[in-house]
Amino acid sequence: MILRGGQMKGRTWKGVSNETASKVRQFLMAKGGTEDTELKGASEVWRLRYEGSVFTYYEGGSLYCSGGRSDKLAEVYEKISDLIGQKFERPERLVLIGLDETGKGEVLGHSVLCVAKISRDVLSLIDKVLSTVDTKRRKSFAYWDSLFRELEVFKDRGMTYEIETIPPWDVDRYNVNKIMDVVYQRILSRILRGVEPEDCRIILDDYGIGRNLDEYLSMLDRAGAEVRVESRADEKYVEVRTAAVIAKWRQQLNMSKINEKFSLPGAPVGSGNAGDPATIKWLREWKTTGKEWPWFVKTSFSTVREIDGLKGKVQKADPPIRHELLSPDSRRLFREGRLSTSSLTIVCPSCGHNLHACKLTPAHTGELVGRCVFCNEVIRDLEATLRYYCGIVILDSSVIIAGVISKDLDHKGFFDGFTILFHPLVRKETDTPGGKKELERIGDFSAMGRVAFRAIGGKEDVDKAEHDLILIESAGDNDAILVTFDKGMYGNAVSQGVFCLTMKT
Repeated sequence: MILRGGQMKGRTWKGVSNETASKVRQFLMAKGGTEDTELKGASEVWRLRYEGSVFTYYEGGSLYCSGGRSDKLAEVYEKISDLIGQKFERPERLVLIGLDETGKGEVLGHSVLCVAKISRDVLSLIDKVLSTVDTKRRKSFAYWDSLFRELEVFKDRGMTYEIETIPPWDVDRYNVNKIMDVVYQRILSRILRGVEPEDCRIILDDYGIGRNLDEYLSMLDRAGAEVRVESRADEKYVEVRTAAVIAKWRQQLNMSKINEKFSLPGAPVGSGNAGDPATIKWLREWKTTGKEWPWFVKTSFSTVREIDGLKGKVQKADPPIRHELLSPDSRRLFREGRLSTSSLTIVCPSCGHNLHACKLTPAHTGELVGRCVFCNEVIRDLEATLRYYCGIVILDSSVIIAGVISKDLDHKGFFDGFTILFHPLVRKETDTPGGKKELERIGDFSAMGRVAFRAIGGKEDVDKAEHDLILIESAGDNDAILVTFDKGMYGNAVSQGVFCLTMKT
């Protein structure tokens, strides 16, 4: 709560009744505070000055302090929290897990989901960092980036998180809540590995969860976890507020990169919110160019449809996550939160083979298409099913050198939305002009949120005999699908039970 140089952050208390606010006012007056005779805004009820700080109470039940340098403010904050009943209470559970999303209602950009896991030992410290944050307010990317950097300090002290995105074209066409159900269940099952349920408190900001996720949460509840699904949970729980801030940071990072590439002269893309005049101006300016809408525009939203001269609402379908593509065992393991790439089996709808690998071939438009390795028939919606059930791939150097990933992503491709892991061994092998160019292009797509591109640890110098084994083990350790165009590595991976994507003939 104390910044460099003794500066105290401002702080907001929400849900403060008039009666409680009156007690706070009397307390501040007794401490020597002075009340302003004139109010600045129509929603202000009263405003007091104390030790160089301004305390303002609003009609909506919010109490705000501007912060200051007085060494008495920390004590005052604690007393006000006591009066309001919002004093930080150390939870009983050892592990606190919060889930939240942002961007679903934005007219531009991805929806971003985050699951944050926090050790009880650092929860109060994170609470101090985020005590004044209102995740519903529009702020600059610099604001969210500053908060994110403060949170990153805790990554080695008991905080971890996972981020997933849902691309705009899926939001346009499908019921997003059903996608969120699958993604949240997958992230939760991964982040809970090695953790006893009875040690956990799991809080989900309620977006209208479906039956499958509800059943999974009920299973965790029966196993001893404390599970809560609540509206506006980010206002009540530090772990959910942490997830909300990280999701907001990622969403605004993506938008900052989109602004760099797609802004028009005199018309920046803006925040992506339909209430942002800059975004509305950009949409109208882009329409006058006669070009198709870029990939990040949600054309199903009424804001865009009005500009396009279209009326009525778009009917959304169920997402193309084809549960029947998974074998019965794989579906059962997912319901139990135990599906991994070593237990993943795809059933070919055409020939009925159980597949531990699938084949990729380029379509005439450039993106990759998934096929059965036995009958060579296209497996419809394979990319969406793997994306939302698994979501992580590790690339062999053969894939990067071939340059197929960036060509795929030039379209709404197979690998859109996947997390791509980058192993040190692959980094060394792709230290070539062609490899560097492909990695740069993948990095550009990552900056805009089309994929997540993440370096992982591992050996860089190994014997040739160890090469395949190390990448295969890394795929297994990171619960990732191995993507390789090397026939020998493909055979080794399949024999060791790691699901593969290949371009074998």
